[in-house]
Amino acid sequence: MAIGRRLQNSPARLIAAVVIGLSVVIADLALSWWRTNYGGLENGRGTVAILGLVALVWLCEGDLAAVGLRIRPVQGWCCWIGWGLRIGLAVAACIAVGVGIGLGMGFVPPIHTTPPGRIGWALLGMCLIAPVLEETVYRLALCLPITAAIGPRTAIVVSGFVFGALHVVYGNPSPENLVGGFFLAWAYLKSQSLLMPVLLHSLGNLCALAAQVAAWFWFG
Repeated sequence: MAIGRRLQNSPARLIAAVVIGLSVVIADLALSWWRTNYGGLENGRGTVAILGLVALVWLCEGDLAAVGLRIRPVQGWCCWIGWGLRIGLAVAACIAVGVGIGLGMGFVPPIHTTPPGRIGWALLGMCLIAPVLEETVYRLALCLPITAAIGPRTAIVVSGFVFGALHVVYGNPSPENLVGGFFLAWAYLKSQSLLMPVLLHSLGNLCALAAQVAAWFWFG
C-alpha cells in the first residue's frame, strides 16, 4: 500500500508523523468545540489542516502518492461508482435504523432546515469546505501515520470513532456519522487518493442539504 510507505523505513519520521497527526486531530476537535460553544476561530481549523498536510508531505519526502494526493484512484473511476452507491445505501440504512430505534424509544430526532436563500452558502460550507478540511484532518493526518505504524484496519477503526466524536462536538451525534467515518477511511486507504473520500463526503452532505431544504418547505 502506497499510503504511509515513506514513513515505514524511518522510525524517527514515523514517530514525528504520529505526533503531528494526533496533534492536528486534537487541535481540530478543540477548535470545533470552541467554535460550537463560543463562536469565532473561523480560520483556525483550516490553518491547522494546512500545516499538518505540509508537515506530513515533508516527512514523506515530497512523495505525494504516499499521502494520497493523487487525482485518480488506483482502481480507476468505474468501480468506485458502484462502491459509492453501496456506501450511500449502507449509510442510508443506518439513518433509517437509527431514526426507527429513536422513535420506538420515544425520542424525536431534531429536524434541521435550510431556507432556499441560504443554499449557496450551505453548498460552499457543507459540500466544499467541510469535506476538504475534514478529510485532510480525519483521513490524511490521522490514517496515514496510523496505517504506517500499526496497519490500515486500526486506522479505519480509529478514524471512524474520532469522526463520530467530531459530530458529537458539533452537537450532531448520529449513527451515520460514525459509520460514514469508517467508510470514508476505507475509501481513502483503498483508493489511495484523498479525493475519493472528499467526493463521497461532499455527495453525502449534498444529500443532507437537499433533505434540509425539503424539510424547510415541508415544515415551514
